[in-house]
Amino acid sequence: MGNLVHWLFNLPGIRLITKPITRMLLKLIAIPIFRFLLKYLLRVDVISQELEKDLSQWFRASVLLLFATHNMEEILFQTSTREFKHESVIDAVSFGLRLFLAIGCIEGMPDQELFRFIHPGPPKVKAKKFGDILRELRQNWRAWLWGVACIHLSRASPVFAIITVFQVGPVGWICYWLAVAQYLVIGLATSRDKAIDVLTSFDAEVAARRAELLSELQATTSESTTSTPNAAVQPVVEVPPISN
Repeated sequence: MGNLVHWLFNLPGIRLITKPITRMLLKLIAIPIFRFLLKYLLRVDVISQELEKDLSQWFRASVLLLFATHNMEEILFQTSTREFKHESVIDAVSFGLRLFLAIGCIEGMPDQELFRFIHPGPPKVKAKKFGDILRELRQNWRAWLWGVACIHLSRASPVFAIITVFQVGPVGWICYWLAVAQYLVIGLATSRDKAIDVLTSFDAEVAARRAELLSELQATTSESTTSTPNAAVQPVVEVPPISN
């Protein structure tokens, strides 16, 4: 029976139909399965709506990314052991569809833009001398380390997710679990309340900087008007004609 199912799934015409249908069904049932796991298996009764939403989005995108990997396609459809007519064309189309699905999973992971806004990276160095720079780095090493880690999370997670599309074997599985774990860290480390606080402080800094610039411009304008002397009117001197 299993061989018959694999044979049916690996027919050239059916493969292009069964894959998107399977992924669509998984997308529909991923969130109900996640809520069932939270309620009955993990026995989590009290959870905030924001956290539940982020975890649901992460779980759905992770399941879809799993079925976009080359390893899962190999397990389900056994593409390496089957040869059909126009197999190269079918593999190219399948690779393109899996790549599109992986990009959609990356975009579906929760709170990525908020994470980049709240955690933009290491703090800027204010000192100018080399010794002062080293002292500042030594004092703020935790903020620097967390900033570098945030940049790694933001930039490396999509790379790991894309690698799983075309990499088969242990490397593909390692990249998948790294991508999923890093996106989970991004979702858990991001809070909308903290984002609102950051936006409020950012608006206050922008308003203070704007007032400072306006005062500087007004001061320079007043100085330029007072320091410029009035142009004196030069008398017109008539030159008498030279007589021969």
